[in-house]
Amino acid sequence: MPKKTGIAIVAVGAALILSALLLLLYNRYEDAHAGQEAESLLASVEAAISAQATDTPAATAPNRPDASKILAPTPLDPEMPVVVLDGYEYVGYVEIPALGLKLPVMSEWDYTRLKVAPCRQFGSSRTDDLVIAAHNYENHFGRLKELSEGDTVIFTDMEGVVNTYSVKKIETLNPNEVDAVQNSGYALVLYTCTKGGKTRVTVFCDRVKVITPSPSPTQVEK
Repeated sequence: MPKKTGIAIVAVGAALILSALLLLLYNRYEDAHAGQEAESLLASVEAAISAQATDTPAATAPNRPDASKILAPTPLDPEMPVVVLDGYEYVGYVEIPALGLKLPVMSEWDYTRLKVAPCRQFGSSRTDDLVIAAHNYENHFGRLKELSEGDTVIFTDMEGVVNTYSVKKIETLNPNEVDAVQNSGYALVLYTCTKGGKTRVTVFCDRVKVITPSPSPTQVEK
């Protein structure tokens, strides 16, 4: 092999290695940045939920209210409440204890929003057809494949309604299997791209219970 050709091959190889290293470093930076941003936004979402609870007026009542006048739970509106924070709309936050994740969830999705936080792609927690998508950052949904059947997933909406789910199955789907995600028959679906983006890691969950904020024992009808 001519000496010049050998030098050229080595130079190309070095350039490819350098490009791969730079891409790896960029991906790690983007992942860490996404995690930090999501953590900051989560604090804002939790504060907004707390403020919602604080701002809800409670009716005055005597020390021993008539039990017949205590407010009954109000049926939930099928459409989840939305709160705007820093120009984006949020519907709540999702927790996956087995992965140590707690992330805000945006009301709508597009590729710009996905770089910030997980997004609702379809449905509602109140109609048992909620679909949440996120990037495969390690700090977002990159470790969904590590979940097991029976693991717990919790979604809390902007009114403080806590929805608890149990993982039923985990599948790898093709990007064109939209109906299998949006009309799965499961109460909650989480999904993200696999490395390379050719397929989707998809987690299907059944509802376990829902806890709605209760009125104070002294809250009665006016």
